[in-house]
Amino acid sequence: MSKPKGNDVNDDHPEVLASGEAARLFPVLADTSKEGRTLSVFLACLSRVQEFGRTLLKPLGLRIGNRTRIQAFTEIELAKSIEGQPNRPDGLIAISTGKQSWTALVEAKVRKAPLEEAQIASYMQLARDNRIDAVITVSNQFAAVPSHHPVPNLKPPKNVDLFHWSWASILTHAKLLLTFRDVEDPDQRFLLAELVRFLDHPSSGVVRFDRMGGYWKALVTDVVAGADLKKTSDEVVDTVASWHQETRDLALKLTELVNANVMIRLSKAHKNDPDKRIKHDADLLSKTKELCAEYDVPDAASPIKLVADLQKRAVNVSMRLPAPMDRRSTKARVNWLLRQLKESDDKNLHIFAYWPRRAKTTQATLESVRENPDVLQIDDRSVSPTSFEIKMVRDAGGRFSGAKTFIDELEATVPHFYEQVGQRLKRWQPTAPKIAEVPKENLNVDAKSAEPPGSDQLASPAPKTS
Repeated sequence: MSKPKGNDVNDDHPEVLASGEAARLFPVLADTSKEGRTLSVFLACLSRVQEFGRTLLKPLGLRIGNRTRIQAFTEIELAKSIEGQPNRPDGLIAISTGKQSWTALVEAKVRKAPLEEAQIASYMQLARDNRIDAVITVSNQFAAVPSHHPVPNLKPPKNVDLFHWSWASILTHAKLLLTFRDVEDPDQRFLLAELVRFLDHPSSGVVRFDRMGGYWKALVTDVVAGADLKKTSDEVVDTVASWHQETRDLALKLTELVNANVMIRLSKAHKNDPDKRIKHDADLLSKTKELCAEYDVPDAASPIKLVADLQKRAVNVSMRLPAPMDRRSTKARVNWLLRQLKESDDKNLHIFAYWPRRAKTTQATLESVRENPDVLQIDDRSVSPTSFEIKMVRDAGGRFSGAKTFIDELEATVPHFYEQVGQRLKRWQPTAPKIAEVPKENLNVDAKSAEPPGSDQLASPAPKTS
């Protein structure tokens, strides 16, 4: 197989049965090759900006140290191919650390172009046949973590891993590195800033998730009409898949707003197996008629819970935190919460009080609680609430069933809730114990009584021996 001119992957990775040309910052490609141009610029920055490469590759389970060499290539040619199937992936990443190396084929899509199951399956087979460790897809589709994939039912062959990056996540990580000046080298910082400028421009083909799947409107109409949902139906599974993409995009939007890495809260089982997560959420949707997600914001008082209620066509966002145990009365505990929300002025905020002994939860609007903190009190005044939930309830009405307007509603409500509530709340912490005061009468005890007998006498010198 003839090699392209220039630096080639085989020069440093002779065990890999592939060749390609080094990714260029300024690729010379046809105007119609938007995918190739965007990927080449990205891969060139990935290989040249050390902190950027480390940020993206570490979640893939790779250790990127100071001696690690990251190379990226385009115009890939594979020694072993599959007849009748696509055999020209868009790029290849090669990583070497001393005697160890790792490689991955890269397939990219821009704009609304979806990743295709058959094409990715063939690339995974090609990776195995050509001694390549992984396949990475890049598109405007979203996944909760890189090990999850927006295309379901893909089963990588033995010794081949499958990962996914969304363009939005790549852009967000680049922005965070620049915001916190984590890139020390000025030339590398310039390259990363140019990448951000490039990906932010519409011509790059990078777009955000902006609408639910095609079944959304009909599904909402069915739920409002009282229809039962089957958890394995195409309508339910497609809706859950769209919801997972939107919740990831929303996490990235929050990340950019707060300049901190906001993560979707996932159980260990769901993080390890995306299929289990889809099945769980599909079952939840069929039973409760709700779509749910939780977000972890660094140093926030509690996770943020997001619920889309299809029956009520409402969006609910909430946080729950324990009541301060150093305050005994209900009024004192409620006032502790009100002081934190003194500048919150949204009329859709509600306070829920949770009580011990299985007492019924009480609730009232924030406005009502301000006027009378006792409005949350139960009949038994000897007990006080153990925790509070602050919830923003938005009745979306007809906007809820629109594939695009529903997304618009979510992306307006969640950041607004964080501005009104999330950034203001502080979790109660018990104070450190103080040194106990010694009663004054104990300080007047004769000091001699505390000394051992004979301690006030000098020891007699030992007799001299003759």
